[in-house]
Amino acid sequence: MAVATTSSNAAVRGGSTLTKRQARLAMIMLAPTFFVLILVAFYPLVRTFLSSFTNEPFANPTAEVANVGLENYQKLLGIQIAPFPEGASLRDTMITGYRRVNTFELFGERYLFAAGDPMWIQAIVNTILFTIISVALEFSIGLLVALVVNTRFRGRGIMRAVMLIPWAIPTAISTVLWRYMLNDNTTGAMNALLSAFGLIEPSASIAWRSQYPLLSVILVDVWKTVPFVALLLLAGLQTIPTDLYEAGAVDGATVPQRFFRITLPLLFPTVLIALVFRTLDALRVFDVFAILLPNTTRSMATHNYEMMVTSYQYGYASATGVLIFIIIFAFTILYMSLFRVEVD
Repeated sequence: MAVATTSSNAAVRGGSTLTKRQARLAMIMLAPTFFVLILVAFYPLVRTFLSSFTNEPFANPTAEVANVGLENYQKLLGIQIAPFPEGASLRDTMITGYRRVNTFELFGERYLFAAGDPMWIQAIVNTILFTIISVALEFSIGLLVALVVNTRFRGRGIMRAVMLIPWAIPTAISTVLWRYMLNDNTTGAMNALLSAFGLIEPSASIAWRSQYPLLSVILVDVWKTVPFVALLLLAGLQTIPTDLYEAGAVDGATVPQRFFRITLPLLFPTVLIALVFRTLDALRVFDVFAILLPNTTRSMATHNYEMMVTSYQYGYASATGVLIFIIIFAFTILYMSLFRVEVD
């Protein structure tokens, strides 16, 4: 009995030693990856955070850098609302250090909405509106496309390949193409098409990018990204057993009932992945705004770029980058809380 106990203890010690050796080997193998992550992710993030408290200029290493504390954040986050009655002078009402964003009425009284950086406030509004509308449209249209190509019909394989063409084209190239298609006169494909169907007069062409800037970028982004969402949802639909639909049909369930009681519940994990990916991607949108609406309508990312590269305010742009990170992180937490995502 003593011999058996000793052998058992030795086996446990041997297994424990082997486990420790494997863990040590795993850490050694992962060390280069950790080093690269620290180099390309952690260090720039810390550098940006520290620079956000300074007035450091961009591309001027010899310039003196002073610590300005929370001044950059106060300018970015500072907003004021003041009464603005009829006949009042904007100059007299304007708050020192703030610039006008808009005026509005509430309970019959007029108010002035001012901010330290009005373009940043407008960039936040533009980005959030763009995110909500574009993601909603991409999910709705993508789900419809996925349901169509998931059915059996002749040419389904060709259809699945063709629908990926917009996603395969680089975003910069597709946006440049759409910029010409949205030209203000009839040389633009959109105006020419509407004119050909008699929906608008040739002399009354729509200036899409100046009259409807957000609609223009949403249109381009939806056209570009619907295939990606459809592909993700199609992959989820392929995992649902057809036996469930057959059983539902036998039980007398209608097509809408099968969709809401079988398809959507089983597709929910894929839907969540698609929504998270697209929301986070839309919140950091840069290329579509920069190419289609240069220096007119800004997103948070293009405003950050303008502050750093055009205005040479690296410290201020760093504070903008930190706020963008916080906003995206907040949306991530919101998704995880709203859909009760569990992280093991």
